[in-house]
Amino acid sequence: MDKPSTITLEEMMSEAELFQSVYSELASEIERGESTRGKLNDFQLMQAVAHAKDGLGVMSYERRQIINAIFEAFSAIYRRDGRPSAEIWATETFGCIRSEVKREDLKVIEERMVELNQLIQLKEKELLQLYREFHMMNQYLAQNE
Repeated sequence: MDKPSTITLEEMMSEAELFQSVYSELASEIERGESTRGKLNDFQLMQAVAHAKDGLGVMSYERRQIINAIFEAFSAIYRRDGRPSAEIWATETFGCIRSEVKREDLKVIEERMVELNQLIQLKEKELLQLYREFHMMNQYLAQNE
């Protein structure tokens, strides 16, 4: 059985133009789905990707594998961080152009930043408590030796 091939970033970059050619279709399909249902689930996201891939035409197996890896990376970022983050990744990595950032997208990012800030503060408090406990035990051991 063959080992799955690893696709490098350089190989992905070689297919940037191909991804750019179908990116607007992908972005509009995702936006259309989100406007009616909210964040897409895995199946809906697969449908949006398949719709975008329809515009690719016939290509070699290697090229198809690379473009599939690009779509998979985009999808993973979308699932984890949402559409704004995935679109930023596509823009920074492949130069895909998005018309404009919407106010709703900025609000989602700002809300997520607030959540992350609160989580960081909570973790800092927990870490400080653990450090105090560790320090107390360390001092106790030092006194009883």
